[in-house]
Amino acid sequence: MKKLSLSLLLGFALIGMPQWASAEPLKLTVAAGPVAGTSYVALGALCKLITNAHPDANVNLIPGSDVSNPMRMQSREVDVSAETVCISKTAFEGVAPFKKPVGNIASVANLRTEALLNVVVRADSGITSFEQIKEKKIPLRVGPGPRGSGTQLAFEWVLNEYGITFDDIKDWGGKIYNNNFGDVADMAKDGQVDMVVWLGPGEAWFFTELASNVKLRWLPVNEDVARAVKEKYMLYTGEFPAAMFKGMMERNTPTVGTWMSIIVREDMSEATAYELTRLLCEGREDIITACPQWDTFTPETAWNDMPYPLHPGAEKYYREKGYMK
Repeated sequence: MKKLSLSLLLGFALIGMPQWASAEPLKLTVAAGPVAGTSYVALGALCKLITNAHPDANVNLIPGSDVSNPMRMQSREVDVSAETVCISKTAFEGVAPFKKPVGNIASVANLRTEALLNVVVRADSGITSFEQIKEKKIPLRVGPGPRGSGTQLAFEWVLNEYGITFDDIKDWGGKIYNNNFGDVADMAKDGQVDMVVWLGPGEAWFFTELASNVKLRWLPVNEDVARAVKEKYMLYTGEFPAAMFKGMMERNTPTVGTWMSIIVREDMSEATAYELTRLLCEGREDIITACPQWDTFTPETAWNDMPYPLHPGAEKYYREKGYMK
């Protein structure tokens, strides 16, 4: 996607909102995930909605990450970002991977995207559960995603609740590979990796490709662990249907997952936050056409279940439309 370089003028009038007090241009920087990733594509569609509605508006869309985006928002380098709810929770509370609470952030929308934690092993590895890994101190060769990614963090949180750390795995003779997902899947196909982990929606292409060459097994997350990480990190309890991957899963498999949300600077003007929320909600069809993974987003449920408080401009829109009572 071609990089946009835009800035949103404060002077446009909003329907049902007062005229903006200043005509000075405001540079609006929008941070997504990696280029060509789900959030980059979807936020690109939102940027297009802004410029279509306001031809003089300019927005700067840049790549980022779950961990870096809140910090850049706090330092006022970024105005809008897509963020997983679980990472927002750690940023809000100031727990690892953050050293202290990250401020100057408010919520705009919970997109309710279902990103489930896939913990997948080669069936011939003999691994059947997290409990077995701990009991037998299996020298696991695992690809948990890039360092600092939502995948690695969610997986590590789950491991920790089972009483396992990455250091334990290394002490048992195992190895952690922080390669990208496609590369790790190739390593699993060649027998160099026992486990591939991914936090995301649907059937990832690299699992589909791997499953055509190797019989796989999805490890379940037990109820106690799921309850603990829900309380600590707002990971919700989910389930893989047995029919996924052409029935390779064989049975419904419990796991945990997270939602994607839209956050903005807390010091963003009410008018700007209102207009962003309006365009997001009223341009829903255009956004999900560009990014079908966001088709779970509905204005009726977008305003709650997020760690950071709702921005007053977003709240004004949801209340005016009757979505929020």
